[in-house]
Amino acid sequence: MYIRPVHAELDVPTLQAFVRSHPLGLFTTAVKHDKYDTIQTSHIPFVLDNASSDDLGSPGHLGTLRGHIARQNPQTKALIDTLRPTDSVTLDDDVQVLFNAPVHHYVPPRFYTETKPKDGKIVPTWNYAAVQVYGKLKLHYLNNEDSSAFLQKQIEDLSGMTENMYNGSWTVSEAPTKYIDVMKKAIVGIEIDINRIEGRFKLSQEDLGKEDWKGLVEGFRGLGTERASEMADMIEGRARV
Repeated sequence: MYIRPVHAELDVPTLQAFVRSHPLGLFTTAVKHDKYDTIQTSHIPFVLDNASSDDLGSPGHLGTLRGHIARQNPQTKALIDTLRPTDSVTLDDDVQVLFNAPVHHYVPPRFYTETKPKDGKIVPTWNYAAVQVYGKLKLHYLNNEDSSAFLQKQIEDLSGMTENMYNGSWTVSEAPTKYIDVMKKAIVGIEIDINRIEGRFKLSQEDLGKEDWKGLVEGFRGLGTERASEMADMIEGRARV
């Protein structure tokens, strides 16, 4: 992802908070295979574990992502085929996960109330916020106690996190144990030790005059939609940062 310095967000706690607020990631791998596409992407909700402060000088201190993917997914099959000859569980090449804010918006030139009337030197653009993560993938696909334990903890933690986000109270223990065991056989665990995390928050931080910036905020609010209002809030929030 191309990141202009004016849009860059490199503060790790801020990026981690973004991932936790928008946990549905685009999990992307590049694995050469005779049958499946080399580049594949799946939508996966992730749990983010922070490393302890004692680990800040060691690899993986940026945190770990945990998720799961359907065993029948072609992306999963390609990964397993790559690892299976040696029963390895760790992929050699990095994988990428991209997290996007749900709110993004077209920015019309008419919102630039200073520059457009003065010289017309303005063009449309698009505002958005995204965080990309790179790391080493450990795939919990073997039929053993370790994989089962990883999946159990992962689905419990993910359910707890998302139920809390949406004011729910459901827990995995409410479903029959045998049913959960059958469901676990249909999925594979994903564990990614993060080695790079960076964000692009493109929210009208360009070197604009005060009236242009004010026109952008008022323009979005004037559209009268929930999405536009949220974009105005994001622009104002980024300006405070």
